[in-house]
Amino acid sequence: MSGTERRACPLCGRDNSAGARLPYAPDPWVLRRCAACGLVYLENPPPYEALETDLAWEKTWAAEHERRLSEEPVFGRVAAAINWMRAHVLRRDKLSTLILRYVTPGPVLDVGCADGRALDRLPSGYIPFGIEVSRELHALADARFTRRGGRALRADALSGMQQLSHAFFEGIVMCSFLEHERQPRQALQCAARLLKPGARLILKVPNYACWNRAVRGARWCGFRSPDHVNYFAPTLLERLLVECGLKVRRFGLHDRLPTSDNMWLVAEK
Repeated sequence: MSGTERRACPLCGRDNSAGARLPYAPDPWVLRRCAACGLVYLENPPPYEALETDLAWEKTWAAEHERRLSEEPVFGRVAAAINWMRAHVLRRDKLSTLILRYVTPGPVLDVGCADGRALDRLPSGYIPFGIEVSRELHALADARFTRRGGRALRADALSGMQQLSHAFFEGIVMCSFLEHERQPRQALQCAARLLKPGARLILKVPNYACWNRAVRGARWCGFRSPDHVNYFAPTLLERLLVECGLKVRRFGLHDRLPTSDNMWLVAEK
């Protein structure tokens, strides 16, 4: 695809272009597994600029949802019904639960905040800040956050975090973000600098080690090309957080079950 750049492993820098191409991404996207650290990553991700408009999340998500539904209509409708039940009947909101339990009221940053609804659900003691690369979603988030004394920046994650004050935030949220970030190590290092001592980072990413991925292969719901550019297994994710100067506070078996498509982790400055 025009505008893409071939990258080495974003965690350890190893060039894996001579290795086997994993069979989980359609052309022209190339998925590799790093022979050194084990990260599975997209070798030729699109540039940040494309994520602002043509490949903005709200557009690619809708297109991907329709594609999967057309290919597997029964499975897709069952999955959609389960997700609806979780949100509207069981009213599960794990992110808010974790924030209220682990983050002291005060300024909270959502990296990749989309339209800002996640932080807008919090009680008034939490002041929401966000970073969002999509023009359309940024406008919605900024309107929500300014009403509560915060703001949203329209930028890629690294550029946005570099504009913010060090040791300012009581909490940082990276929920369904790190799998999209071309430079995940640098993003976590920036997050560590922005947290106050003892403040918490809440992280959610797809679980590459889950059984569903092994069973469904390229049809696993965690695969999204070219949106998802990094895929983490539990041990690698935990090691990366520690290497970036964070202490893992919560990452028990219930947060990374092999039966779950996602992992949740709470880390501390």
